[in-house]
Amino acid sequence: MTKNSKGLGQARATSTTGREQTPMDTLVDIGPALVCSAMARFIGRPYPIQFRAQGALDVWQHALGNTRLWLRWQDPAILCWQIRQEILWQLDNMHPMSAVSGQLNAADRQRLAFQASTNLKYHLSEGTVVEATPALEMLLANSDVDLGLPMSMVAPPYRAQYLRFGEVAMRYLKVPDAQSPDHCFDGAFCFLTRHHPSGDAQAKCWTLELIFISKRENGYGGHISLLGQTDRGDITVGEWLADVLGGAAAADESELRRPLHAAVSYVVRVFLYMALKQARVMPHSEYDEALRRAAGLGERKRAKLLQRSASLYNGILVGPDALPAGVSEGGTGGGVAPHWRRGHFRMQPHGTGNHQRKLIFVAPALIHAEQLKGEVPAPKSYRAGTSVVSAI
Repeated sequence: MTKNSKGLGQARATSTTGREQTPMDTLVDIGPALVCSAMARFIGRPYPIQFRAQGALDVWQHALGNTRLWLRWQDPAILCWQIRQEILWQLDNMHPMSAVSGQLNAADRQRLAFQASTNLKYHLSEGTVVEATPALEMLLANSDVDLGLPMSMVAPPYRAQYLRFGEVAMRYLKVPDAQSPDHCFDGAFCFLTRHHPSGDAQAKCWTLELIFISKRENGYGGHISLLGQTDRGDITVGEWLADVLGGAAAADESELRRPLHAAVSYVVRVFLYMALKQARVMPHSEYDEALRRAAGLGERKRAKLLQRSASLYNGILVGPDALPAGVSEGGTGGGVAPHWRRGHFRMQPHGTGNHQRKLIFVAPALIHAEQLKGEVPAPKSYRAGTSVVSAI
């Protein structure tokens, strides 16, 4: 990851989806919308909420109105990657007299196209913010995934969501940028899109786009974009991870591939947890409630309420409020230091003759917790064969 918004998944997008960019036949003045889309500081808000709060969504809608471009971007079958390519096409063919035409270099164009496309895809798809409780983040950070699980079980609850990382996740998920060790992940966009592969109107496939956002001192720090189909036969979680991370194969594993594997694997674990019957999911809709209250007010009061509501957002909180009983274990263990016995997701036989399978989560356990005098020990990575199973 770099400050120039390096996106590894962009190079793989055409081969993964089989879709070529459709040339635009109409240029639109998107200069004002691009200026408003620049993301500098999050001010404590989730990334897509900051985009909306600074008025960028309204400016884009005003600039494009009911153009074919705007209508196409609202199509549930369009990928975020495609929106990005169409914005870049507009930038490359912008009228020389445009206010921003001569002010943007190639890196600026890539950065602005990324910031606009991810946030537009999120809001036009009515996305929501997903946050895990600190307890769940601790449990997932010390757990692993059976790489033989079918990828079809990793199903985000919405077409568009932003998985915002809390302090526990940010502490253990490292941004793969050796030049910026003080960067951390704010979260990840997760777009699940059903579309026609290779232009075949008879076929349908699902593509999962994961776009990780980094920050430094609450300011935008860059992104990594990955995507891959999720329903090609009996593809497993391990096969999907290997496919979407294939673009990192040429890079040094310790600096790029391993941190990326950890970040993607963590996202997979969140969605696997949400697929459990016993998963605790609590929706909240403060922003929608504020809009409903504003609808019945006069113009001046409504404007004030909407301004105060800019930081509010709809979302879901996932996970228990506290670590469940049994996570901490004591006992006599000689000189063994406190450590985590890792948890895991796996398929368990059940039913008559054990012929059926269900997903279960075996929670991790903190061994010799009674000996702790400081912070809880950090999760450790381990390997199975030559594959990194968990690098958190």
